[in-house]
Amino acid sequence: MKNLYLLLAAVLLLLPFGCNDNNSGPDIKALQHRTADYSGDLAHSWMELGYQMIQDNQLYGPHAARIMGYLGLCTWESVYPGIPNAISMEGQINDYADAAYVDLDKEYDWGIVLCSAMRTLYPFLVDNFTAAQRSQVNVLADQQEVAMMEKGISPQTRVNSIDLGNRIGLRIAARTQRDGRDVIQNIVPVTPLRDADHKWYWAPNTPGQTPVEPLWSTIRTFAIDNAQMCEVEPPFNYSETPGSNFYQDALEVYNIERTPQNKAIAYHWENGPNRTCSPACHWVSITQQLLEGQNANLALTAKAYCMAGITAADAFSACWYMKYKYFLLRPITYIREVIDPNWTPLVNTPPYPDYTSGSATIGGAMPVVLASVFGDIPFVDRSQLGSPLFTPDGGPFVLPERSFTSITKAGEEQALSRIIGGVHFRRACEQGLVAGKCIGNSVLSRLRFEQ
Repeated sequence: MKNLYLLLAAVLLLLPFGCNDNNSGPDIKALQHRTADYSGDLAHSWMELGYQMIQDNQLYGPHAARIMGYLGLCTWESVYPGIPNAISMEGQINDYADAAYVDLDKEYDWGIVLCSAMRTLYPFLVDNFTAAQRSQVNVLADQQEVAMMEKGISPQTRVNSIDLGNRIGLRIAARTQRDGRDVIQNIVPVTPLRDADHKWYWAPNTPGQTPVEPLWSTIRTFAIDNAQMCEVEPPFNYSETPGSNFYQDALEVYNIERTPQNKAIAYHWENGPNRTCSPACHWVSITQQLLEGQNANLALTAKAYCMAGITAADAFSACWYMKYKYFLLRPITYIREVIDPNWTPLVNTPPYPDYTSGSATIGGAMPVVLASVFGDIPFVDRSQLGSPLFTPDGGPFVLPERSFTSITKAGEEQALSRIIGGVHFRRACEQGLVAGKCIGNSVLSRLRFEQ
């Protein structure tokens, strides 16, 4: 990995740096093809491939969110020069001071730029990237390039576009190599042991289980300053006394009725293997559905994916900081020890601490940014349609679509789903929503897409 990084750095040193000139003039050659004239399907295909690879590799929520962040950034950086008055994310994204240089006196095809950038970037995103996955990337890139050439693009425009896309991919890949992921990738830290003096500590749900990515909050965030920026109030003090806040939160989880309505909520937002692959993928899928519902062009699609991906990544960084700051046990541990030894949650409990809820955090963050693009509109979420689900209560269940009166209501229901499902205390969900809204508003305030 070190040699790969040095090689990449050497390549980047040969590439021109610097901000691009204003790209709004009528005689700018780079605007001969406008991003708004391309279909958003070009970007949808790359996101769908990302979902599939995350699912195939069985990656957890933080990994999925990081990948979505880089895919969203790559999508925008690949096509923004074809949007009048649009600007790069350089200087706006942490540790992304210099975007790839765009010669505005050259003609580009933005579909080819996009597929070239993705072809270059993808191998840097997925751990243990396989030959089969590389083939998937190449097949999709080749298909999109052929489709663009069939429109009558000149050979020189193709060369210009492939070159620009490759340099964009390399520039973003360089950030993946220095965001801190490689530093923690092979580290297995010693986590606190639960004992009689620390009964609130997280405990494995199954023998030998270890908590996922305890060091994740050290990875460089995209738009927020750091993972601590949107820190919220601490969890309730641990107590086994009936009537205490902690006991009441646990009792609520224990007493929730498993009605068809409640099961539908819990099942829809259970983002495990063979379904949406993670909360981040679920919300990027919602973004895709909203875009497709409006038949959005590539310009709007790129902006929406950039905002959604970056927000998802930062939401998980902030959430993971809180999880390992407090290292709080899950309801399954507390309820079995204090209330009922035979209790089982409605859905499976994931292997990391309770506080705060990742689903609630992203459920608070994503509606803020998506509503800024689409309005807080009603929609039908088909992300889970036809997906199989096994739960501790049985299955497989084949899941349906689900309707929401607004994007915000969907996020609030996602937070509630984790209480109903028996995997989070209410405090973790309520404070997760607060943190998420802070992250969403921070992303909105910090990122500009046009001059």
